Amino acid sequence: MIAGRASFHLDEPAFWRRFGRVEHERLEFKASACNLREVIPAMAMTAGGHVVLGVTDERRLVGCALDQGVLDAVMRRAQDAGVDVRVEPLVVGRVGLTLVTGPRVSDRIVTTSDGRVLRRVGSDNLPLTGEQLVRFVRRRRRPGRRVAALLAVVVQAARPARARQQRGANLEHERGGGDDHHVSHQRRDRA
Repeated sequence: MIAGRASFHLDEPAFWRRFGRVEHERLEFKASACNLREVIPAMAMTAGGHVVLGVTDERRLVGCALDQGVLDAVMRRAQDAGVDVRVEPLVVGRVGLTLVTGPRVSDRIVTTSDGRVLRRVGSDNLPLTGEQLVRFVRRRRRPGRRVAALLAVVVQAARPARARQQRGANLEHERGGGDDHHVSHQRRDRA
């Protein structure tokens, strides 16, 4: 029992047989709980999967035992994305690891804390943009007006900050303000 949870014990060959050494859409290895901001929402938007904490990119077992700090870090990232994850201790030989299992979420759009929609492609967490994003949202249709509202929220979150800044500048210009700002942009563009 570790951190109030039953732990699984495997020898190293059994661990590699169970998980394999190749990361893919449903498997990610991380040395620590520090960089989960993208992988949890990306897996949720793809097929769900496992993140094994305590394994380096070189596939060395360095350990990341489940303790209060690890549990809190994982749960913060899951909460940021609005995804319910299961966190379990895993002991391989004498090395403590942490297994994080997240579900596939198909009834809503899951974003990162900064509003990006990511999908797992191989071992990468890639953003959905433009037409990819529109097609993806349409496949998740809900009856009625909720589809249009959902699509509007996702498209707004996916727009680059520059486009939002440009809209603000255009609006200010239409209201009669910002003429000097507009002129300075024209002069800079000519230079």
